[in-house]
Amino acid sequence: MQEVVITGPRQVAVRRVDDDPMTPHSIRVRSLYSGISHGTEMSFYRGTAPHFDHEIADGLFSERRDDTTFYPVRHGYEMVGEVIEVGPQVQGFEVGDVAWTGTTGHPDTFVCDTTVDGRPFFCERAPDGADPEAGVFLALGGVAYDGHLTSRLRFGEAAVISGLGVIGLMGVQLCRLAGIRPLIVVDPIAARRDLASALGADHAIDPTTTPVAEEVRRLNHGQGVDAVIETSGSWSALNEAVRCCASGYGRVVAVGFYQGAGTDLRLGAEFHHSSFYAMGASSILAINHRSAPAPGRAWDRDRIHRTVAGMLGDDTLSTAGMLTHTFPHADAVAAFELVDRRPEEIIKVALTYG
Repeated sequence: MQEVVITGPRQVAVRRVDDDPMTPHSIRVRSLYSGISHGTEMSFYRGTAPHFDHEIADGLFSERRDDTTFYPVRHGYEMVGEVIEVGPQVQGFEVGDVAWTGTTGHPDTFVCDTTVDGRPFFCERAPDGADPEAGVFLALGGVAYDGHLTSRLRFGEAAVISGLGVIGLMGVQLCRLAGIRPLIVVDPIAARRDLASALGADHAIDPTTTPVAEEVRRLNHGQGVDAVIETSGSWSALNEAVRCCASGYGRVVAVGFYQGAGTDLRLGAEFHHSSFYAMGASSILAINHRSAPAPGRAWDRDRIHRTVAGMLGDDTLSTAGMLTHTFPHADAVAAFELVDRRPEEIIKVALTYG
């Protein structure tokens, strides 16, 4: 098979490797689409991922003391393909089905384990009648759903969604389905704000021209909102998210991948004083439902992906207008360069397979 790998900072190549072996619980899939991750995968492409110069021990990142290199990196987790072989103990898949999976490496064919313990990330059969390319959005739809669950937003509460990439646009739809009002969105790119408004946002703010927290309070009867879901990965946006919340009970769900020094995040202002004055958020949360089921936690990652797959399949969650660019698998270099250099022109980029 052939797969895309990241060979160094801002370097991508297509290489030929041996086919993966089948197991009794696996399926072999011929690729149709694979999405490029604009967050985690691009951090490996740019050479900024913390894994390059840090190692993880006891749950902590510490500076790496050896010369270990992570290149070449197989990444990606947004695969769509047609099932061409089925292991004898597989249930729920047949030859000809469309599979939505988290297989890494952007391969033209791949083997995916269908058992829970053996999954690389997830492996879902596309619902009957679903547009196959909708599967490109399953992983990020799961992040959006996870963020929504973590926000604990209830019917009739007010919210802000900061950042209108795929996760933010999915979050807009989830909030609208959940009866969130007013629903306010923030993004510097006009086309993204327009799409969010078409999907149900009540108000859209351009942070480059309007003071965000002040405008949020004006739109919400002088109060901060119940929750902000921050997806952009910008430290300044995270700081503004804190300021947008109601004090005492407002929550920020930090979904974005924040890198570098957080010099624009000032926790000594609204966040610290929210317990005493009508300032900002009283808690900052990270998405937290991706672990195995535990008492009181029914939403593990498999249930999240299964739920989102159904919502994508029946168009409860729309992906219209989100897949803005596609490139043939052989042109992966150009696809990665577009995501890296001109993010303002795109929402989602995917590779296609002949």
